[in-house]
Amino acid sequence: MNMRIHLTVFAAFASAALFAQEKRPATVESTPVSRIETRNKNLDRGILGDHWWANRLVSRHNEIEKARGKVVDLVLLGDSIMHFWEQRHPDSWKKLTENRTVLNLGYAGDRTQHVLWRINNGELDGYKAKCVVLMIGTNNNSFTNSNPENVAVAIEDIVEKIRQHQPEAKIVLHPIFPRGSSPRSRHAEARVRNDKTNELLKKFAERDGKIVWMDFSDKLVDDTGWVPNSIMSDEIHPTSLGYDIWMETLEPVLTGSLNVAPMRP
Repeated sequence: MNMRIHLTVFAAFASAALFAQEKRPATVESTPVSRIETRNKNLDRGILGDHWWANRLVSRHNEIEKARGKVVDLVLLGDSIMHFWEQRHPDSWKKLTENRTVLNLGYAGDRTQHVLWRINNGELDGYKAKCVVLMIGTNNNSFTNSNPENVAVAIEDIVEKIRQHQPEAKIVLHPIFPRGSSPRSRHAEARVRNDKTNELLKKFAERDGKIVWMDFSDKLVDDTGWVPNSIMSDEIHPTSLGYDIWMETLEPVLTGSLNVAPMRP
């Protein structure tokens, strides 16, 4: 592990209580709670034992170092919904990556504030991304006191940060994926907050005019409007079938993103 990674890990532990230093307006959810001490053997293992989040941080920075000075076809920016594609569904992941370079910057449990911290601390630096796919916010809305407007504003802020760090990248913005198998699901209330956030994000994308707004929620739900077990067995994370649907939906945009310059104001 090189000096850059040593310093990154040291900084992550040293700032565990604060985690993010940049002050933002109160309407933007940007005050993370560190999960450095979280132990979960089902998540990333590495040189820091069961401290999976720190291991994830190290592994992602190692991947960024490998990409330094190079072009990356696709960057995935988000939470466990992206993280688990690579970690738990290798066959689907192989299909996504076999013809392109992909950098997965999804972290389980992450919220908008964590993504902002990661961008501010170098995860979009040192390489040139052709396309950045963003989907974040469901973990914010898992909390009953979450404000969908704040979540939407934070996602707008993330889009601006992506543009600052990767000005030539095409940005694909997904609405937060549907969750919950029925109105009686424990996910039902969070689903309502997600839907409210998505309404605001769609309006933002329309105003912006440069984002690729990609909503394929109708392919993730059944006739009742809720997610079936075949698509999300735990009601929130896609199965291999769900990831394949995602990949097939992305494919035309990703193919075009390799040759088409981003729209300018």
